[in-house]
Amino acid sequence: MARTGIEHGREFELRGGPDAVLLLHGLTGSTFEMHVVARRLADTGMRCLAPVMAGHGGDPRDLLGVPWSEWIAKARRELGRLEGARRTFVVGCSMGALVACALAHDHPERVDGLVLLAPALELQLHGRLGALLARLGPVSRIVVPKEAGSDVRDPEMRERNRAPTLGGVPLGAVAELAALAAHVDRQLPGIAAPALVVAGARDHTVTVGGARRIARRIGSGPAELVVLEDSWHLVGIDVERDLCAGVTARFLTSLPVPGARATPEPGRRTRGDDGARARERSGGTRRRGPGWSPRAR
Repeated sequence: MARTGIEHGREFELRGGPDAVLLLHGLTGSTFEMHVVARRLADTGMRCLAPVMAGHGGDPRDLLGVPWSEWIAKARRELGRLEGARRTFVVGCSMGALVACALAHDHPERVDGLVLLAPALELQLHGRLGALLARLGPVSRIVVPKEAGSDVRDPEMRERNRAPTLGGVPLGAVAELAALAAHVDRQLPGIAAPALVVAGARDHTVTVGGARRIARRIGSGPAELVVLEDSWHLVGIDVERDLCAGVTARFLTSLPVPGARATPEPGRRTRGDDGARARERSGGTRRRGPGWSPRAR
């Protein structure tokens, strides 16, 4: 993957096998926000594909008129490119996390595991107000400029993310995101794929409560939940990006291979055990999955 491809947020693919990962970026974002996680997964031998989501890669106004169903449809087509892999995982950020959930619900035979980074199930107040205003017809075409850049605490990464990210947010697209969230919320109990949820405690875009709701309601859950205490919204490239990439890789590599007979380590439970469902630590914000213990400061 050339550095120029990363910096411009273009589609990228890292070769590997036999397992494959589809990485989906967020609303008005780009593949740049997925590259740290992708590289860590590629280091474990997984093939990684990060496409540009529908309506992205050009001008913010290109998003006007793009329904949330098209984000799912585009991701479904990209998932098809990974057909033939032994296992297929989906890692999504924000909007991409919601699309990942929809894919897992609609195609359980094609999604073997999920990692949901800062899932946009519940927007912060300003996002909810934007979605509400977008229902007023012409207001939906207003593009709100992202003058401060993306919701990233790390100043270097925030600056690097300016060029590949769209420079504004159409209110109509925010309304579509809210509609997608409502759709996915209804689907959660029907999702069978094991999931890891990662949230930033200082997120200004979505709420940690939304991440907790997904972890609690997803059909395969309760899911493991990791709250990164120093991170803002784009946890994959923020100050705790290495921890985010690490827990993602550990979670996906810990999932059993179909047909393989697992030999549990002392104190480790397999996915089929009742105890394999994560339990939240008393007084903390982290959940532990089988076989790994992330440390979120």
